[in-house]
Amino acid sequence: MVNQLEINLLPLEFRRKKRDLSWLSSTQVVLSTIAVILVTLTLSVLYSHIVKTTYELESSVAQINEAVEKERPLLEKIKELEETLRMIEQRSDALRSIQVSRRRWVVLLEELSTALMPNTWITSITQREGKMDVDCVTWDFSEVAMYMLKLEQQTNVITGVSLSNISADKVEGEDAYRFSLVVNFDLGYGMETGVR
Repeated sequence: MVNQLEINLLPLEFRRKKRDLSWLSSTQVVLSTIAVILVTLTLSVLYSHIVKTTYELESSVAQINEAVEKERPLLEKIKELEETLRMIEQRSDALRSIQVSRRRWVVLLEELSTALMPNTWITSITQREGKMDVDCVTWDFSEVAMYMLKLEQQTNVITGVSLSNISADKVEGEDAYRFSLVVNFDLGYGMETGVR
């Protein structure tokens, strides 16, 4: 290249200084400008992608909410049916429990009645876990001990009998004795046969 030499012969007050724009063509400035442009483009593309994805997700959520609201009566019906099913299962379990323990109660009540002495009768039976409170009345005091003895000798359903209280009383104008027994019984009796 040919170097040119410029000479300005104008007086100093009319001279213009030529600006030095050589810095614009330096490598650092060019690379920095390209980097800023690339970062700006990348950020704008990323921002537009985020906006587009957010819009798509919001529209998807709106569609799902519409579908849920559309199916809400069906969901409520399903909950209602589940509650009905739960109640039916509870009733079925209760019936199955009654069916399984039926043999035990039949045998137990039969033993209570067959062991009764001629002048003794039962006034109430209250069941607790593994025990029964049996309230009786008798005309003959000796029948209390005989009834307890017969109950203990019956079968393997009754595991123990104890007298909880006894008192003298008048029944229909005659002397009688009221007594209460605690009858222990085997909770597992009758369970081994299963449901019939």
